[in-house]
Amino acid sequence: EEIDNPALVVEYESKLQIIYLKDLQYTEEGHPVILHLTTPGWRSGPENDPRMFVVSRWNGEEWITRPVARGDNNYDFASLYIEDGLWRIIGTTETGPQPYNTGGEMAMWTSGDEGETWELTRQMTRDSEYNHTYPRRPLNVHPDFYAFWADGDGREMSPSRFYFSNRDGDVFRLPHQIEGDADWIKPERLR
Repeated sequence: EEIDNPALVVEYESKLQIIYLKDLQYTEEGHPVILHLTTPGWRSGPENDPRMFVVSRWNGEEWITRPVARGDNNYDFASLYIEDGLWRIIGTTETGPQPYNTGGEMAMWTSGDEGETWELTRQMTRDSEYNHTYPRRPLNVHPDFYAFWADGDGREMSPSRFYFSNRDGDVFRLPHQIEGDADWIKPERLR
């Protein structure tokens, strides 16, 4: 019933910010790490900039919150990976061909200091026809199948294709149509 309570991670109300939850992971010590996006409003468009991907982590005594990257839509999405001391985010942090619509270009961000600082390691897509949307971390993630997502136009009917990447950030696209009843298809590697 009280805003100031032990369950409060970050008090955004006085900062006139709302959040959109993106992902939740745990450190090797079992401490939660929350990836979310902050924005001053729920409407799309530049009037509610800046939008910021942010990581809040519990260090055993307090919550520490640090910015990662900008977004341009409340429904931009990213997944968080914590492995062997390296934190990685794969998400739609780069502006796509339909700015201020859901998604954008895919990018990989890494942190070697538990989210204190972040570096854009790789822009995974660029010059795309449509925005890439909702990258997800597979269950029981494997280095060769590390993230998957689709693309499409956020404002009108369009084709939608399926993509995946490996841990290095190499991107592959499945064919739009599969002919016959093939048991195996070769994905196209994007350059």
